[in-house]
Amino acid sequence: MLTTERLRDYCGTVTNTEIWNGFELRPDDVIVTTPPKCGTTWMLNIVMMLIYQRVVPDAGNSKDAPWLDCGFRDRKEIAEFLNSLDRRRCIKSHTPMDGIAYGREPTYIVVYRHPVDAHFSLRTHAGNMKEDWLDYMFPESESEGFQRFVNAPATDAGTDDLTLASFVHHYQQAKERKDNGNVHFFHYADMSRDLSGQVEKLARIMKVPLPQSLRDEITEATSFKQMRKAVESSERRFHKDTPFHDLADFFSSGTSNKWEGRISPEEMETYSRRIRSLLPAEEVTWLENGYQF
Repeated sequence: MLTTERLRDYCGTVTNTEIWNGFELRPDDVIVTTPPKCGTTWMLNIVMMLIYQRVVPDAGNSKDAPWLDCGFRDRKEIAEFLNSLDRRRCIKSHTPMDGIAYGREPTYIVVYRHPVDAHFSLRTHAGNMKEDWLDYMFPESESEGFQRFVNAPATDAGTDDLTLASFVHHYQQAKERKDNGNVHFFHYADMSRDLSGQVEKLARIMKVPLPQSLRDEITEATSFKQMRKAVESSERRFHKDTPFHDLADFFSSGTSNKWEGRISPEEMETYSRRIRSLLPAEEVTWLENGYQF
């Protein structure tokens, strides 16, 4: 049994972390924990294809790579399923790392994105949801919603706050553990610019074989075009159990600079002042642009 620590609980609209109490990690587990709309499913697809050592369309789905602390699903059932697996496991979460089980042996993957891009992607995401759980965070006025994102504090809801403060807190918790050597940082912009290189990086981290032919196949299969195509042809697309009107719209575009033409330069400057009050300038630069800017 691995030694792990967990410092607190988070409970929000779509997250409940109590399930981590007593959940036993394995040394070869891969935990993908990201703020929402930062490339979670994208990364899950790549991880699962590396585990399977072949292309599997829609491999990052909720069955192959379950969201353990999902607040609107049966978390005990998910934990039992994960415990029954005799293959390497990939576990999804959006929770900051002080709220999940952290041990020195498993592999933790964190992915970040320009926070303003994540905010506007979330706005589209909320509009595609069958339930109105997130609507109060995204009023009709985009300006009003953006001001909430910039100024609202972080709470015990964790990344369910969908605010800049909660986004930064998630990043800070991962960074605190980076020097331990098993928390690995990826950026949405780097995945967009050099997906093949990021697949290679992930394979090295996971210590799995990656012949060039498999690298090229995974890179092609995890392009946004192909990931959307896989869901469009899946029975999950309009399934009654999916929380979305159209699951294919989960892969809406994969583009950046989503704020252009939607908020004013003054509002963007308000955001810039706020994030620079929360993080050092060099960390802001990475969080907004990635390694290869």
